[in-house]
Amino acid sequence: MNSKKITHILLAAALAASLLAAASCSRANERIVEDSRFFMGTVVQIKVSIDPAKYSEARAKDAISKAFDEINRIEDVYSVYKDTSEISRINRLRKNERLQISDGVFNLVHKTLDYSERTSGAFDITVKPLVDLWERAKRTNKLPDEHEFKRALERVGYKNVALDETVRTIHFKKDGISIDLGGAAKGYATDRAIFILEENGIDNAIVNSGGDMYCLGKRTARELWKVGVQHPRDRNRLFLEIGLQDRAIDTSGDYERYFVIGGKRYSHIIDPRTGYPIGDSAVSASVIAADSTTADILATAMCVLGEKGFGIIKESGGIDAVLVMFEAGRLTAKMSEGIRKRYDISEEKL
Repeated sequence: MNSKKITHILLAAALAASLLAAASCSRANERIVEDSRFFMGTVVQIKVSIDPAKYSEARAKDAISKAFDEINRIEDVYSVYKDTSEISRINRLRKNERLQISDGVFNLVHKTLDYSERTSGAFDITVKPLVDLWERAKRTNKLPDEHEFKRALERVGYKNVALDETVRTIHFKKDGISIDLGGAAKGYATDRAIFILEENGIDNAIVNSGGDMYCLGKRTARELWKVGVQHPRDRNRLFLEIGLQDRAIDTSGDYERYFVIGGKRYSHIIDPRTGYPIGDSAVSASVIAADSTTADILATAMCVLGEKGFGIIKESGGIDAVLVMFEAGRLTAKMSEGIRKRYDISEEKL
């Protein structure tokens, strides 16, 4: 798992972003109001489909601005790169030292720990020491030595994070533990932006936080939002298109975010259980869920687990996934049971 991961879907209006939401308006009086800003190390785009009979363009712009304010607040709270963030304060804790935390952080940590348990550690918010280790290997073009690797791996393990629901505190069971919610925070920011839009009367919108995407309502009265999943080896092609309404989608994969040392390709996604980057068998995973936070978490877990991840998808209920594998020298796609019945999917060849 990579806590800094940026998923890789494309937006038609901005190829630099990760998701494509493409559809033409079928009614002349419906139009799109949109804005893009840079948060959390990526481009965040919000589109609102407006019908002037329901609300004005000015109202839509105001709602978008408030949604961006919320994303900015979340970055201030959850960023590991800001010394004043709540996460950074948590990461300064010593063994058994307790800190009372905000409800938002408490609930998100609780959810991530729950999925860590469900995925048997394939998703783990304590993976930061390993991520830092392999980032350094990428910069220096040198693999970690055995001592560095062992030391980093010893500092990873979600079971070393403890929450007290009664007093809303967090503590670590051993020294050297740190957390990074990057594998869930973009999804959470997307969900919070959608909440703010709805709170301000918006019922048809799309929020794309660097690939963590939620489709609220419809693109037009007669059209769903169309989301295109990028081909994992060709950024100028779509692998498939999916029509979504009131659903989230997130895609994780190596795409451009890999590095080569000694002629060997390494993924940026780390398996917290082994300490090593995942192999090249799982190329990408797209997860469709009722909320973006869940989709964000499970897309990473699916990349680590491969086909075994479909068991988690099935157990979760109401969640679907598409996994692209590299087998026998070629790419193949595998989908969760029933996904074609639930969604309008147009597929292109890999």
